[in-house]
Amino acid sequence: MRESNQDKAMAAVDATLPDVQLALQGLQNAVQAMQAEIASQASSLEQLQAHRRQVLENQVARLLPDFSGATLDALVQACPGFVDDMVRGIFSDNRKILGLFTRPGAATALTTLRIRLAFFLDTRKGADLRSLDEQITLASEAKQRLEKLYYETRAGIQTLEKYQASGQPIPLELQVYICQLAERARQISTRGAGPQTENASQEYDNNYHAGYDNNAYPWLYFSHDIGQMGVDTSDVAASKTVTAPTSVACPPGNTDTAASLACRTDDSLGAYS
Repeated sequence: MRESNQDKAMAAVDATLPDVQLALQGLQNAVQAMQAEIASQASSLEQLQAHRRQVLENQVARLLPDFSGATLDALVQACPGFVDDMVRGIFSDNRKILGLFTRPGAATALTTLRIRLAFFLDTRKGADLRSLDEQITLASEAKQRLEKLYYETRAGIQTLEKYQASGQPIPLELQVYICQLAERARQISTRGAGPQTENASQEYDNNYHAGYDNNAYPWLYFSHDIGQMGVDTSDVAASKTVTAPTSVACPPGNTDTAASLACRTDDSLGAYS
């Protein structure tokens, strides 16, 4: 959890409260901490995706700067599977007149061919793109896991609030878990800020972040085992406050068209999409 104004506003728990109220305070702090971390992870993920687009854009610009003979020869060496008769024909049709004057329509042809090249590079993925894709996958999966826990925790809050409002007796197994949450909250309130020592927090530290020391961190995985409550997340998921980007459907048909290629490589092409 990165430091922010939201971290500093994390509510202090009252360790003298009854277990149910103390557990609720802890869960509310957990939701606040997770919400801030999800936003931070989303920002990091966007930066990775933007970097990937830039890497691909730079590769295309380096491989296909113009329609010169030298560019075609270099392209044959670097991407032999890309250069076919059609590509050779595009180069032939758009070479500068007398090596000096740009032919009409050459700029449009170059942009279209760059889109094709970007699609080619994106589907064949060199080492740089593979490494970035792995990082993006790991970051996305970590964010999805935290989002799942976030919705489960919100559902847990709703469950406890319903019991409080209705006055119905709380099932014994839920009482046991409430006691566990209350005890965690008391421990956090007494030891202050700093990473938790529970297994879930250690695993999170090892696999995603490390070196955190702020007010929000102890609450981040406070509810890591809330799944044992058997909460229903349908209500909270339906009113999502943490959203993911939506995908854009691509038109069916010939994938060689510029519009279709630009759509299908939208996440990778940067300026070419």
